[in-house]
Amino acid sequence: MGHNFLSDANTIQLLLLLYFSIATLSQHSSNFLTHPPYKFCSNTSLYEANSPFQNNLQTLMSYLASNASVSNQYHAYAGNDPDRVYAQYMCYNYITNEKCSACIDAASQDIMQLCPNNRNATVWEELCQLRFSNKNFIGQLDFSGNIPLANRETIENSVQFISVVNENFSNLTKKAAFEPTQSMYATGKLALSDIDTLYTLMQCTTDLSSHDCNTCLQVAIQNISNCCYVGRGARLLSRSCYFRYELYAFYEGAAEYSGTQKVYNFPRGKTLTILKIVLGTCIPTVVLAFLTASCIIYFRRISRKETG
Repeated sequence: MGHNFLSDANTIQLLLLLYFSIATLSQHSSNFLTHPPYKFCSNTSLYEANSPFQNNLQTLMSYLASNASVSNQYHAYAGNDPDRVYAQYMCYNYITNEKCSACIDAASQDIMQLCPNNRNATVWEELCQLRFSNKNFIGQLDFSGNIPLANRETIENSVQFISVVNENFSNLTKKAAFEPTQSMYATGKLALSDIDTLYTLMQCTTDLSSHDCNTCLQVAIQNISNCCYVGRGARLLSRSCYFRYELYAFYEGAAEYSGTQKVYNFPRGKTLTILKIVLGTCIPTVVLAFLTASCIIYFRRISRKETG
């Protein structure tokens, strides 16, 4: 009896499809567990090695890294059109100038490695963010390509949590955007229970208008609410602003905050971190091993039938 090679082809295609689907799932699980730096590379316009644009970019990156020792935000440009480069960095206000300088120095190296030959790129470190482009973006609100990231631990009563924190986030947004003394930066501390306290940080690049800062932070909150409010912490990476909340004091000076606070009796969230890591890592690995073994057995059977 002849061997059905058409059936073989369909089976092989199905096995390969399952294999690459699981491999993709495994990769996404790994990405979810990554740490800074995070990147945004346009990949739509590239520069050539040793070009005037590259020379201007390297000069500008070096200048910004040195300037970060005296200022937590700055923007500048280098060169002439069509090879002019615009760049901007923002260190989060609670860090020292020394840490800001170290952060921008690392960011200036990371952005070149993570987005090679890009004319438009952004990188977010733990304490700062850096951006450059061949187009003048200074003073322009930009929330395209926002990246929301969620803490892997969950809030048990997410509905009550959302109703409470939304008001808190709205008040901090107005404080950051419209109070001149804040320099487009605000932090807040809110007791949710006897053991859980919400810490929030918001910051805009100071080249924005108050209206644009407010818009950027409102969009950031909306982005987070669409994906991440079940988490015990989240951050929104934007090219024009930064928004983060956690149930621990992640910024310096948070523990020193004093004042009367209302306490909301939230149940403590269930920690699913270990289970998610185990499932996210082991299941794809086991399935990949199973599919690989299945392929080996399948082809051995074909070989035996053809030689039998």
